[in-house]
Amino acid sequence: MSFPRADDFTPLLEYDYTLPGSNDFIFNNHSDHFPPVTEDILSEKLPSPDDFDNISPFSSSTRKYFFSTKYEKFHVTPHHRAGYNKIYNFRRSKSFFFEIVDQISDTNQFDLKIHTNDYHMSTIPIRHISTSRLPNFKFQISKQLTHFFSTQRVIPRRLQSKFFVLIRKKLLERINFIRSRAQNDNTSNHMTKTFFNFSYKKYRYYFGIYIPCNHANTKGPFITQTHPCTTPVPFTMSKHRRACIMHHKKLALYCSPNDNISFKDCSYNNYKDLHAGHIYDRWISKRITNFHSQRLGISFNTKYHAYGINNVVRKGSSPIYGKIYYNFQYRNSASSKTEKRQQKRFESQKKRVFNSSNLTQNATREDKFLAARRKNFLFHPEQHICKKLNHLSYKKKFTIPLQSYYSFPLPFPGQDFSIVPDAIVMEQEIPSSSISTTTLEVLNNVPSHFIPIIPDYPIYAGGYLNQPTKSKIKKKNLQPLMVGCDDWLAFMQEYYDAHESKRLYLEELNRLKIKWNTNEDRAEYREDTFNYIMEINNTHHARELKKIEIFDKASRHPKNPGKHQHTYQSSVIQKDQEILEELNDSFSSWDLALTVHHSKYRSEDLISDTIMEDNPLKRRADINGNLDSHYGVHLNKRVCILSHSLTR
Repeated sequence: MSFPRADDFTPLLEYDYTLPGSNDFIFNNHSDHFPPVTEDILSEKLPSPDDFDNISPFSSSTRKYFFSTKYEKFHVTPHHRAGYNKIYNFRRSKSFFFEIVDQISDTNQFDLKIHTNDYHMSTIPIRHISTSRLPNFKFQISKQLTHFFSTQRVIPRRLQSKFFVLIRKKLLERINFIRSRAQNDNTSNHMTKTFFNFSYKKYRYYFGIYIPCNHANTKGPFITQTHPCTTPVPFTMSKHRRACIMHHKKLALYCSPNDNISFKDCSYNNYKDLHAGHIYDRWISKRITNFHSQRLGISFNTKYHAYGINNVVRKGSSPIYGKIYYNFQYRNSASSKTEKRQQKRFESQKKRVFNSSNLTQNATREDKFLAARRKNFLFHPEQHICKKLNHLSYKKKFTIPLQSYYSFPLPFPGQDFSIVPDAIVMEQEIPSSSISTTTLEVLNNVPSHFIPIIPDYPIYAGGYLNQPTKSKIKKKNLQPLMVGCDDWLAFMQEYYDAHESKRLYLEELNRLKIKWNTNEDRAEYREDTFNYIMEINNTHHARELKKIEIFDKASRHPKNPGKHQHTYQSSVIQKDQEILEELNDSFSSWDLALTVHHSKYRSEDLISDTIMEDNPLKRRADINGNLDSHYGVHLNKRVCILSHSLTR
C-alpha cells in the first residue's frame, strides 16, 4: 500500500491559499528541513471559476464527490488540566481530534474538521475527491491524517509512512471502543478515553475522535440565549454520557449497585461527593473487605474508621476517615514452585521497607512495626494499621464541623459541642465476667444513668450538700448508706443534677471559647459584657420610645378638657410617668451592673490596656512639614522673591 500524499488535493477556489510562513508553526526551529509537500501542486495553473463544475484532477468516467478538510481551533479557560483533562493543555502538548461524518448531509459537499488547540496550524481548508458520496471511516481518517502530515513540521517525511498506518489503526480502534462504551446501557461510571498518547522525541500529541460536549452553554454573563457546547470531550461513559472540562459538574452519575443504594437516593453532584458518600455507607454498615494477593501469597482485611469530633476540635486533625488494615495471613499457593516465588517477592518487599528506615537485621519488633506503619505495610498477624484518608478532610480545624457546610454526609452530624459526653453505660453493656452475682443484684435497683457517675467514696445520710466531715464520722461512728436504698438514691439524684449542670456549663463555656476565639475566662467576660450592652441598648430604646409616646399624647390633649376627661388624662399621664421612671431605673441598674462587671474583671487582669511603645525617633506631627494638614496648621515656608530685573 502506498502512503497517501498531500499531492492528491486541489485548493478550494473561494480561498486564497498561500504557503505556510516561517512563523505559522511552533516547531519550525526543531525539525529536519525538507521541501513542502504542496510545492508541486501550487505551481500548477488553477482553473477558472467558470469551469467549477468540470473540476476533476483525474480523468475518470465515474462521478466524483468533493469534500474538504480543515482545522478548527478550540480553547478552554479552566486551569485544572490534569488526568484526562490533559488534552486541553496547549503549552507542553498538542491535541488533534478528528471529526467523523456518518450521515449524508443535505449539500453536495461536507467538511471534515480536525479540532486542535494548536493555534499555529493554518485554518485554510484543503479539497479532496472521492468516488463515494459518503466515504467510509478509514478513508475519512486517511485524508485527515494526510492534511495533518502536510501541515506539521516535526515528524520527518521518512517516518510519516510508518506513523501514518499506526495512527490510523489506533483511531479506527478508538471508534469501536467509544461506540461500545456509549451504547452500553449499564449504570456503571466507567470511562473510555476518546484519545490516545503519541510522542516523537520531546514532542507530545493526543490523537482522538471528536465527540462534542453538547451541554447547554451561554454566550455571555448577560445573555440568556444558550447554544450547545462544541468543546471535545476527553472520555465517554455508558448511556451516551459525556462532558468537557467546563461541564463536569453537569454529568449524571450512578451509584454503585454493590452498596445496595438505589439511583433515586443518589444526589451527588461530583466525584468527590460520590466517593465520600460511598465511604460513609461502608463505614455506617461496618463493611469488611478481604484482599488476597496471589502474587505475594498473603491476605488481609480492611474497614473504614471515622475519627471523632474531638480529633478535629482539640487536636486539629482534619481527616474525616481512616482505613484500617488488619488480620494479616499467609496464603501460599499449593504449588511448591509458585510458593517459592511468592515468598521471594514478599521477602524482597519487606526488605525494601525495612531498608528505607535504615533498620538492621537485629532490630527490635517494635522498630519493625513502626517502619512498616510508615509505609502501610503488613507482615505480621498482630499488626493493626490505620491509614488517614487525607483526601477527605474537614474544611476548618479547631472548630465544630457543621453538616450544612458540606455536600456529602458527615459521620457525626448531630454533635453540637466539641466536648463529647461520655457514653452512658447501660446494664447490658457491663461485662458479666468482671462483676459478681451480688453486685449484679444490687445494681438491678439502680437506674442506668446513675451507674457511670457513682462516686468512689462512701455516701452518708444528709443529702449531697450536707455530707458529714471526717471528724464527725469518726466521732459518731457513722455508717455509709447501702447502695440502692432510698436515701442513697436521693443523694444520687442530687449528685446527678449537679453533674448535669456542670456538664452543660462546660459545654456552654467551650462554645463561648470557639465563638470568641479566646480562653475560658475572657470568653465568659466577653459574652457577659455583650449581654449587658444588649440589655442597656434595649432599655434605652424602650425609654426613648416611651418619651415619644408621651409627647405625642400631650400634643393631642384638648386645651379645655372637661372634668371627667381631665381626670382620665391625669391618670394616663401618671401611669406613663411611672413606666418612664421604671425604665430609667432599669437603665441605671444595667449601666451600674456593666460598670461593676467591668471593674471585677479588670481587677482579675483579664482586661489589658494596650499602650503604644514610646518611639523617640518617631517624627512628630506638629513639626513635620510633610504633615502640614495636621490640626489644620500650615507651617510658614520660605519664599524666594525674585527682583524685577531678573524677571524681565
